[in-house]
Amino acid sequence: MRKRSISIEGHHLKNRLLLIKMENNFKKVHIGKDLAISSIIFIAGVGLYFINKGAGVCLAACGLLMLLLYKKGYKKDGQDIVFTRRADTICKYCRSSIIDFLNGKTTTPAIKKGHDGGCVYLEVYYNQGEKIAYAQLFDFCNYSYKPVTEIVELRGDKVDTLISIL
Repeated sequence: MRKRSISIEGHHLKNRLLLIKMENNFKKVHIGKDLAISSIIFIAGVGLYFINKGAGVCLAACGLLMLLLYKKGYKKDGQDIVFTRRADTICKYCRSSIIDFLNGKTTTPAIKKGHDGGCVYLEVYYNQGEKIAYAQLFDFCNYSYKPVTEIVELRGDKVDTLISIL
């Protein structure tokens, strides 16, 4: 009987992890700045190779690794817009104000940064040129972050308001 309860708990945990994974629909992508920096470092390494072979190979390898690993932009599934990610921990007393802002009940959230009495985690993916953002709020509970809200889409002036506060 004990084995059965463990497998049920494991199944429940597996479903919960899948749920959290589905909420994050953003994948990392290269932006022009990433490609420019890694290309410059690689070209500098190739040029340095003719002066000092060891340093040139090292610098060129760093440029290649940066090209493979350094991705600063984010794309949402099914969209071609590149987003920037911004996240911050905020005082837990501001939780209801942030939820009201995300639901459209208030125009400006009251945000106090810090950890007085616990904290919530606000994650925002935004593109200021397109005036679009996606935000999600998490509670810190039992040494992990649990989502409080779904991913909320914001448009227009609400995007500028949220980004200026963070």
